Amino acid sequence: MEATLTSLTLIIGLILFLVGLLFKIFPPSKINSIYGYRTTTSRRNLDTWKVANSYSAGLMTLEGLILIAIGVLTTFIRYNKAIGIALGIVLMFSSFILLVVATEKHLNKLFDKHGSRKTL
Repeated sequence: MEATLTSLTLIIGLILFLVGLLFKIFPPSKINSIYGYRTTTSRRNLDTWKVANSYSAGLMTLEGLILIAIGVLTTFIRYNKAIGIALGIVLMFSSFILLVVATEKHLNKLFDKHGSRKTL
């Protein structure tokens, strides 16, 4: 398959959607170094781990659906191949950055720097 904006967004969108679903259906129950949303903040304790993985799974499925929709819509648009590939790469990296930034912001809203839940 030739790399185009359509194929890039469809493939990355499908991967994000499926990984998000996988994390929702089979959430990583224990902190590990192989499976799950793994950052310093998420691995502070089991509570931060579960919240981070639940939140990021929902965000991954949403981002995946958005990228799939963009991929479908771009089948009807004419564009320069190089610009399409560049835009596809930008969308892919933007999705990953947004996933991490949003999840970390969510964790920092709920937990202090030691991983204890903040009181309201």
